[in-house]
Amino acid sequence: MLDVNFFIKRLNLSKKETFLLKLYTSNTVTKDEVYSLLYDFDYSIEKETLPFNFLLAQLFQNNPHIEIPKNIEPRLKGVLRLFQYYNVSLLLSVKQLVAELNKNDIPVMFIKNSSMKVFDADKTRMMYVADCAVPKERFSKTIEISKKLGFKINGKYGNVTEILKNDNQRIAVYHTLINSNKNVDKVYEDIFKRAIKHEFHGLHILIANIEDFLFLLFNNGYNDIIYSQTFYKKISWLLDSFYIIKNNKNINWENVIRKAKETGSLAQIKIMLELFEYFLPNTIPHDLISSIQISKREQKDFNLYTKNHLCFYRAQEIIKEIRIKEKSDFFGKTKLFAQFLYLKIIQRVPIINTLFFEKMANKMFEC
Repeated sequence: MLDVNFFIKRLNLSKKETFLLKLYTSNTVTKDEVYSLLYDFDYSIEKETLPFNFLLAQLFQNNPHIEIPKNIEPRLKGVLRLFQYYNVSLLLSVKQLVAELNKNDIPVMFIKNSSMKVFDADKTRMMYVADCAVPKERFSKTIEISKKLGFKINGKYGNVTEILKNDNQRIAVYHTLINSNKNVDKVYEDIFKRAIKHEFHGLHILIANIEDFLFLLFNNGYNDIIYSQTFYKKISWLLDSFYIIKNNKNINWENVIRKAKETGSLAQIKIMLELFEYFLPNTIPHDLISSIQISKREQKDFNLYTKNHLCFYRAQEIIKEIRIKEKSDFFGKTKLFAQFLYLKIIQRVPIINTLFFEKMANKMFEC
């Protein structure tokens, strides 16, 4: 069943990761709690993932009254220096692009990591790519300008094109931001119209207003849960939403819900709010979730939309598995290829989709 428990399982956070998330968002972190994180879970700095090390380093940075154990201090400080370098390098390339877009009267909106750098400029972000969006009708012109500046196309993925100068200067340029099947272009245009102007190193940029910003965080966070594999990527929407909510006391949640209704993503947003409440309780209004009523039609659309995305993700995984299979394992390769064909092609045939897709998806993802 596609409820909040399914997505908690999908996130698959360990006790250690959940505890780190709790401490990271706490206003009153004690030395005993932090050292408990290191001790009780048999923490070994060499074995942990880079995202875990990064958040742990920031936890100590946010709580300077707690001394970093000497045996892990060089590694944690090194992780922060690494991403400080990445942040500077990325923002230099973004500034170059934005300066040229300003000259051509193309509005550019910072999103995701880039926008959080505006809100919290001194905070180091775990970012390998800078994200921005432009009006859909100016997208082609934006890519043309980027090529003249020396950027190369690194990949096109649906609603985004990634450009780069080198591996440390990658920019994702979006022509729409909303993961939905309904009213995407209209809501995207409205978000641009309501966006707030900011000065960024002498340049003009836009940031979505607070309600739009939260809607986009929840909407894109849902996508990250399905497609992402790293701990940080799966929870960054939680951390960013927490920061926005904590620092804005007059959020009009009705506007957030209205955008969800307009884009047919109300069931999706409700699930994300339930996840937020599960991991970071007592942050959003206590009656917000219960006030959201989902119709049978909305629930059915949400289930189908989610299962289609889960199947697309599984198809991508299958291709990777086929590539690493031994050449002699003909049966294994054939079985995987048959699954891939079903997920990518056959299930699109209406009668097969009607008869088998629901059962197949339910079995595959234990919905």
